[in-house]
Amino acid sequence: MRRATAWGLLVLSLALLAAGCGSDAAKRRQQQEAAQARAHAALVARQVSAGRGVFDRHCASCHTIEGHVAHPSFVESPIPNLDEVKPRAEYVNDRVNQGGFDMPTLSGELRPAQIAEVVAYVASVSGGRVHDTSGSEASALALGQQVFAANCMRCHTLAGHPATNRPPASFPGTDFEKVKPSQQMVIDRVTRGINEEMPSFRRRLTAAQIHAVAVYVTATAGR
Repeated sequence: MRRATAWGLLVLSLALLAAGCGSDAAKRRQQQEAAQARAHAALVARQVSAGRGVFDRHCASCHTIEGHVAHPSFVESPIPNLDEVKPRAEYVNDRVNQGGFDMPTLSGELRPAQIAEVVAYVASVSGGRVHDTSGSEASALALGQQVFAANCMRCHTLAGHPATNRPPASFPGTDFEKVKPSQQMVIDRVTRGINEEMPSFRRRLTAAQIHAVAVYVTATAGR
């Protein structure tokens, strides 16, 4: 009986020791992950701070951001107000490196570190006027989804559904998987259109339909 008791105590001690080792390993992993997260946050903060200066020198003449209004010397198409859109970092990186409609590439002007800085800055501070509308009435979201499917899906990607235009247009519509616009921006674009790029839907859609599609796009985009 004593042997059984001693053996049981030994087994229990080994089990507790193993559990303690496992607990220590888990704590070390948590500490390492926390340290990595802090280091990443500090890096992003440095990039955002430096990126503000890069943006001021290379982008602020065309793009409004943080309430600082740009006054471009030429306007061939509406230049995105970065307070009215919230682009993902990969989208900003593509535009800076590849350019866009009426936008030149900056890859020849900026060093890789500067590109990373301005990308971090724009991705961090843009979208000051973009508000989540996912809590809107279900009826508005449902109507907006119908309007989008019937009128917008041909050129715009959203909610996992790629643009259906084949072959694609010379000017690809905004990929709303990567860019979250404000409700007001959607209403303005749908109502006015963009010269040679996007038709006006003022006479095709009612005010209620335009409002609903703006609610739906803002609620769904950028996820």
